[in-house]
Amino acid sequence: MKILWIDLNSSYAHSSLALPALHAQIMTDPSIEWEIVSATINENTGMIVDEIYRHRPDILAATTWLFNHEQLMHVASRVKALLPEACLVLGGPEFLGDNEEFLRKNPFVDCVFRGEGEEVFPQWLTCWNHPEQWHTVPGLCYLTPNKEYKDNGIARVLNFAGLVPPEQSRFFNWSKPFVQLETTRGCFNTCAFCVSGGEKPVRTLSIESIRERLQLIHAHGIKNVVRRAERRTQPAAQRTASSGSRHPEPARTCT
Repeated sequence: MKILWIDLNSSYAHSSLALPALHAQIMTDPSIEWEIVSATINENTGMIVDEIYRHRPDILAATTWLFNHEQLMHVASRVKALLPEACLVLGGPEFLGDNEEFLRKNPFVDCVFRGEGEEVFPQWLTCWNHPEQWHTVPGLCYLTPNKEYKDNGIARVLNFAGLVPPEQSRFFNWSKPFVQLETTRGCFNTCAFCVSGGEKPVRTLSIESIRERLQLIHAHGIKNVVRRAERRTQPAAQRTASSGSRHPEPARTCT
């Protein structure tokens, strides 16, 4: 089985954790061959498609964000026209809502994941070529051969601390001037404008685990770490009152 990851960013200064986070969970499986094609949204679509086509993958996968959505759809539709037998699966924050309209408008997309993929993506790989079994995979949304929409809810990783860290993956990008370190998932608050609002339970890493990962990052010569943490222990109204700001506080940057 060959999986090709379409790594489409807004610039080469950016790096997504999605691929290394998923790959780390199943990187010891010898039956899976991983490939990656990296590009920016400003590059020529035809050249990106040509590079993907030359790999002839069984599965095409990508994370969809607001900034890469339009270009990714251009690339994906052309690749599927050339490789109709390949299975195209997408995930990311663009699919946290109702995905029926998207799947009907983009029939070249075989399925999309809603939620967190580290546990369910490996599960889906065991039946990726048997769509009749997809109903067993949490978070998966798709259309049946009869064009009936199926929605398996939202996927949550409950054993967050038990995940293999993305830094263990060979796809973790150490060439950037900074790296991201996710220390928590979920949020106590329920802000309607935030994709993390209402995520329960809040899951955290231990201090020992964070220390070990920081030591690994330091060993690679990285001095800047952007902490990805959605947890807010102080209510939003209190933070606003105490800080005098109406804007949510940013993630901390450690140097």
